[in-house]
Amino acid sequence: MNEELGLIWMSAGNSYFDEKTIGRLLKFAEKKFKKIIILSPDEPAEHTFRALGYSNSKARRKASLNSNLLINRAKRELQKIENKDKFYFVYWKRDIVRNPEYEKKYKETMLLYKNNASFRKDARENTKKVISDKFNDVIEVDRAVDEAVCYLLEELAFILSCNSIYGVNNVSYLYHQNWEIYENLINGKYDGKKRENFNFVLTGIK
Repeated sequence: MNEELGLIWMSAGNSYFDEKTIGRLLKFAEKKFKKIIILSPDEPAEHTFRALGYSNSKARRKASLNSNLLINRAKRELQKIENKDKFYFVYWKRDIVRNPEYEKKYKETMLLYKNNASFRKDARENTKKVISDKFNDVIEVDRAVDEAVCYLLEELAFILSCNSIYGVNNVSYLYHQNWEIYENLINGKYDGKKRENFNFVLTGIK
């Protein structure tokens, strides 16, 4: 394993990922990485929509529609990229959810959430920032976070499983702003395990 993987995770429903921005992200990644995976997972996004009050069926539909929208935008923008063979689309149900490497990291992440108060606090605060403006009552927010935090935990578990799944040495997460909980996790703040093969790349694309 000697490659570095660039990871573009597009959150369904996040207005940041318009077509122009996605195109700029792809061009940025093309210059820096030999292998880039793109995904906009639907099942993790269902947690967010359920937390916001959607029924299971409507949350599933909304997550699927939003995910497909972003993937289609990325596919259109990829046609403008010269080195298209660097990019790989990943789909949650088909490629990830039953992968044993992902399952292993998911269990580890859930145990950390259960047993480490600092990680749990940061995970919930991170999640609360995303959904708190949708509620007026503190108790409602806390209940919603119980569900919505699952999105974050699944995302982190996937990132930590990428090197094993895709046969690369280093994994770099691309985003336009700092992501403190991820940076703390790979730096070993919560469990003393410094994850030197994982990086965060601040793209500056806004």
